[in-house]
Amino acid sequence: MKRNRRHRRKTYIMRRLTVGLALIGLLAIIPALIGFKQDSEPKAEPSAPVAVPVKSGPTFPEIPIKEWTHQPIAAAETPDLLVGSMAFVNLTDGQILVDKNASERVFPASTTKLMTALLAYETAVDKDELDKDVVVVKQSTLDIPWDSHIVHLAVGDRLTVRQALYATLLESGNDAANSLAEYVSGSTSEFVDLMNARSKVLGLTGTQFRNAHGYSDPEHFTTALDMAKITYAFGTYPELVDIAGTYEYEAKFVDQAGDLKRRWWYHLGSAINERSIHYSELVTATKTGYTDESGYTMVFLMERDGKQYALVTMQAKSGQTFPTMRTVEQIAFGITHE
Repeated sequence: MKRNRRHRRKTYIMRRLTVGLALIGLLAIIPALIGFKQDSEPKAEPSAPVAVPVKSGPTFPEIPIKEWTHQPIAAAETPDLLVGSMAFVNLTDGQILVDKNASERVFPASTTKLMTALLAYETAVDKDELDKDVVVVKQSTLDIPWDSHIVHLAVGDRLTVRQALYATLLESGNDAANSLAEYVSGSTSEFVDLMNARSKVLGLTGTQFRNAHGYSDPEHFTTALDMAKITYAFGTYPELVDIAGTYEYEAKFVDQAGDLKRRWWYHLGSAINERSIHYSELVTATKTGYTDESGYTMVFLMERDGKQYALVTMQAKSGQTFPTMRTVEQIAFGITHE
């Protein structure tokens, strides 16, 4: 009897064990049978890209310049083309008529101020500030070499942009050029960056600026052809041409104390002075320049039969510029002078 009870007990335990194992196995396969998927550790969502503001470059009014072609009317070796480097260009048709070392690096001296005036004018027109007294002379404005040509501006003087343009283009004041630079960019250094950016947009390949006025610097240079392109851009604005073609100008502005100041400014370029032996009826605007390093530099914007021309003379010695201008007038237009 005891043996039978032990046998039945053992059989009962074995059955319980078998049923338990069967249940465990069933539980293991149920997820697969019903498509149940155990949740995995949640993954962090990739962070969205953060937009980092990028400082965009300056934008300028579009002034298309067609590709210029060489159509020479005189050889560079022509005896009466006396200056060291020059370019004479038909701006309307895009023709380089005279090229004498016109791609060689030269120092522009105060013809630099054509670019300064161009940028200041474009800024003022865009802001509708040409005739507003928004040009304020600061101490930094007068931070120029001691032997600079100046119009004697003083700290606190307040001029309109137009007045500062006359002071820059007629009397060639380095202080006036700096005042325009600070008006446009806040500082002369930032303005220089703008000048170089404008140069690239205009397609200048041999020009680099280091200041707004043209005082000699080994790293401040251009070519006669590049200056002709600056002249082209300058000449697309009739008001700028009118300013740079004016012989005398009266300016009235206030000083730091609010008192009225009155100045007369006279153009250093005699080609637009009807009383000068160098006067030319073709010249509508001009800009002079000189340093010991550059020699005499000059830009003439001319007009004949509805077409616009640029004559750029560089590396001239005393007495060479105007005879060269007369030679160009005779060769290109048949104009002779007694």
